[in-house]
Amino acid sequence: MGAVNLGKGRLEAMLKVLDVEGAVDKRGTTWERVESDWAYDAERYANVTALRRREQAAMAAFGADGRCLMRALQEELDDPSPADCGVCSVCAGARFDGPLDPSLVRDASLHLRSKPLVLEVKKMAPNAEGAMKKLPENVRAEEGRALSRLGDGGWDPLVQSGKRAGAFDDALVAAAAEAVRVWRPPISFVTAVPSLRSGALVPDFAQRLARALELPYEDLLERVGDNPPQREMANTPQQVANVRGAFRVTAAPPQSAALLVDDVRFSGWTLAMLAGQLRKQGATAVYPLALSTAF
Repeated sequence: MGAVNLGKGRLEAMLKVLDVEGAVDKRGTTWERVESDWAYDAERYANVTALRRREQAAMAAFGADGRCLMRALQEELDDPSPADCGVCSVCAGARFDGPLDPSLVRDASLHLRSKPLVLEVKKMAPNAEGAMKKLPENVRAEEGRALSRLGDGGWDPLVQSGKRAGAFDDALVAAAAEAVRVWRPPISFVTAVPSLRSGALVPDFAQRLARALELPYEDLLERVGDNPPQREMANTPQQVANVRGAFRVTAAPPQSAALLVDDVRFSGWTLAMLAGQLRKQGATAVYPLALSTAF
């Protein structure tokens, strides 16, 4: 995983195929290459891939191409007598296709907005070779919080509109400040994750949040590498390698606890690695806060 930007699930699926074909063998937790006459059959794999792509297209079209749902299944499974069922949502119409009750929509949105998400502590991290090692306690981030999950109906729409506009709404500042007050981490200053792509977006938000919390804002971090976005990294070693060396601490932080603010948390490794850098430079604890999180 440290050598290729593929997810663990895809690599394990590939190894299982190679195991069936006699190219590798699993011994305990280790995969080993087997001495055999196995060779990569490009034509056969291309044919299998084309078949799987066609199946994916059929699944994507299910319920969207106007066919009766039962007929679509029968045709895909080569039923000799496919027929419309007359009772599915295509044949009989959707059961829930009316307008939503505005009061229920409002109540659901308020419910989502009232529940900040807990960001768990990263306790293990891969080293430069990709092997997982325990993180010393003196460089770990503390448990964090996020206002929303990507794609939810709570605060995330306002987060996304703020990213497009280049500035976050005051309502997000107020929501973050209230979440911190309820959470009550023992912080004494606020700092932010810098970005070459979004510029002052996150630092500006963090400064406004610091004022709302009546805490000082410290400009401590600088982005020094133009690495790809974390969302493009498919596994943990790649995610950590993408952050390693991409930031630097520009000034000694106060020897107290910090609130580290970011807009969107994808893997969690940016916040974890920056927390480690701040702690090495003197911060006693680092509490991450993200506006949205991918998981």
